[in-house]
Amino acid sequence: VKIMSRLEELLQGAKKVALSGHIRPDGDCVGSVMSVYQYIKKNMPEIEVKVFLETPASVFYCIEGIENIDSSMETTEEYDVFIAMDCTADRLGNAQRIFDKAKTKINIDHHVSNFGCGDVNYLRVDASSASELVFELLEEEKLDMEIAKALYIGIIHDTGVLQYSNT
Repeated sequence: VKIMSRLEELLQGAKKVALSGHIRPDGDCVGSVMSVYQYIKKNMPEIEVKVFLETPASVFYCIEGIENIDSSMETTEEYDVFIAMDCTADRLGNAQRIFDKAKTKINIDHHVSNFGCGDVNYLRVDASSASELVFELLEEEKLDMEIAKALYIGIIHDTGVLQYSNT
């Protein structure tokens, strides 16, 4: 099992990347997944990136790229890298079979119940959210307003608007 480093290092050589989070996606799930999607699209255009996620609540439709989510999860493609965020593989729902077939599996999560389901795991139970952990993996100078908005939505949703003790 590798130790987590910067996202760009982990994706070196990857041509196809899949992203997902847990069933019934909440704000942190949607925010973390969509911020990584936007980051890859904008900073690594040579990588084909796809989001497999159950349809998010309409309140999240303000997030750039949300219309590109594949909620059908009906793909036969195999991915070089699959990043599961805010959950373990068994909570990916229909995306789990895509995760299982990926060459490299990455898991980013803050839940105490997660012991790591990836080849590479970034797990910190002291973090407020998966979105906080994603922020730590991205190069700050490559963030833009839309990526920051997705991260902010994720953090706000998992911290009760910055009220909870893990904030």
